[in-house]
Amino acid sequence: MRIRVYLILLVLIVWYLIALAKLFQIQILDNKYKEIASKVYKLKISRFPKRGTIYDRNLRPIAYSIPMLQVYQYLDSIIDYYGILDSLGIKFVKSNKLPFLISKEVPIEYRKYIISPYERGLFAVRYYKRVYPFAEISQNVIGFVVDTIGMEGIEKALDKFIKGRSGYEEVFQSADGKRFVLPSNNKNQALDGLDVITTLDMKIQNIAYNHLKKAILEEDANWGFVIILNPKTGEILAMANYPNSYKNYAIQFMYEPGSTFKIFTFAKALELNLINENDSIFVDKEGIIIDGYRIKNVEKTKGWINYREALSYSINSVFAHIGIKMGGNQLYEIARRVGFGIRTDVLLNGETNGILKRRYKNIDVANFAIGQGFSINGLQMALAYSCIANGGYLLAPKIVLKIGDSLYNKPVYIRRCFSNKMADKLKKLLVDVVDNGSGKLAKINSMEVAGKTGTSQKFIDGSYSDDKVITSFVGFFPADDPNYLVYVVLDEPKKNKFGGTSAAPLFRKIAEEILKEKGN
Repeated sequence: MRIRVYLILLVLIVWYLIALAKLFQIQILDNKYKEIASKVYKLKISRFPKRGTIYDRNLRPIAYSIPMLQVYQYLDSIIDYYGILDSLGIKFVKSNKLPFLISKEVPIEYRKYIISPYERGLFAVRYYKRVYPFAEISQNVIGFVVDTIGMEGIEKALDKFIKGRSGYEEVFQSADGKRFVLPSNNKNQALDGLDVITTLDMKIQNIAYNHLKKAILEEDANWGFVIILNPKTGEILAMANYPNSYKNYAIQFMYEPGSTFKIFTFAKALELNLINENDSIFVDKEGIIIDGYRIKNVEKTKGWINYREALSYSINSVFAHIGIKMGGNQLYEIARRVGFGIRTDVLLNGETNGILKRRYKNIDVANFAIGQGFSINGLQMALAYSCIANGGYLLAPKIVLKIGDSLYNKPVYIRRCFSNKMADKLKKLLVDVVDNGSGKLAKINSMEVAGKTGTSQKFIDGSYSDDKVITSFVGFFPADDPNYLVYVVLDEPKKNKFGGTSAAPLFRKIAEEILKEKGN
């Protein structure tokens, strides 16, 4: 009996040792089984969200996404049964880092072939390619996307709303390369981004861009921009650059404004009762000397003129005199009041503050009064003139009307800058600039226009250049109840080097086509 028990124990021990030996062979020595085991794992496949569509105010898509396929190779041994990838010129790879992305430009309609059971070693992931139908005319304000991340313009500013949320899907891969989607409770669904409706009007953007491009090429200027907005609401209708780039000159470039600032010098002098528009002042054709520096007059006006005419003809010496009379603190106050020296906080990246400092030396104050010696960005000037156009209010700029279901369509008033009476007086002065002064080439026969020319000398190597200038014109129409404000700026025009001869005609062409487009 005892011998029988020992024999049974011996048999069990031998069987156990044989089993251990076999397991050792399978797990350690036999590579075939190791290879099979290595091919059994779970894949975590990304599911990309659809980025929200960006529309103009008339629901024209400015930026939208179309579905495409990213194709991955996850086995060394591939079967392209239908020859789809071969026909698309997609090469397979030998890599130790599988799965491997072999293409992300495969049309969505090929998905059913790639996931077919006849194909082996491939899988496809839906993703979305961004499309910009108005890229040439608007990329400076719309921006672009890299790897689902907004990089510039509206794409960057509203990225957290537009991009959505990525998800994933867990898939089991068997040793023979077949894939099985795990139960739905293992899925993290992708969440699509929100759509955005902007204040932009692509028809007006197109008008602005095409006329700007033509003017820069004709004038052989370095660059330029156009801002068009509704002065009653602060809504930006167009913001065009040329040459076209992702840099937005209208908000990212600082420059000295020149004579477009003179209306604010004039306004402060009226508030302080330092001048009356009909009072006379003597003008020397050679300009005026201050602290040993000569401030020249572009217009060769001389003799006795009134202050209204001094504004219409943009007489530098008169405004230098007014500036010194009122002092640097008063000029600084009016400049800050209408929004210079601080960002507008438009919903676009890269906006500059400009540079605005108090000035005390007579020559510095004189330069301040004529729009030199400090810097701005273009949107600041457009909004400052809106204060005059809309009856006295500084508005926050708006470039978005709706994000998802949230509306942002009401004007945001920052402060009152002028009384209604003062704003009306300034309007009439600006109408006179266009009707009788330096802005004559901005005049529209069918409608009254209010506006001002600007010619800003560039400060180069310690002095102001007579040759290198920035020319501009800012105006609004109809003057009595404006719906449009247009600000145009050209950098270093070579043919016509004054705002009245280069920028004012550009303003007129843009304004006339807007009126034609809108049926006025």
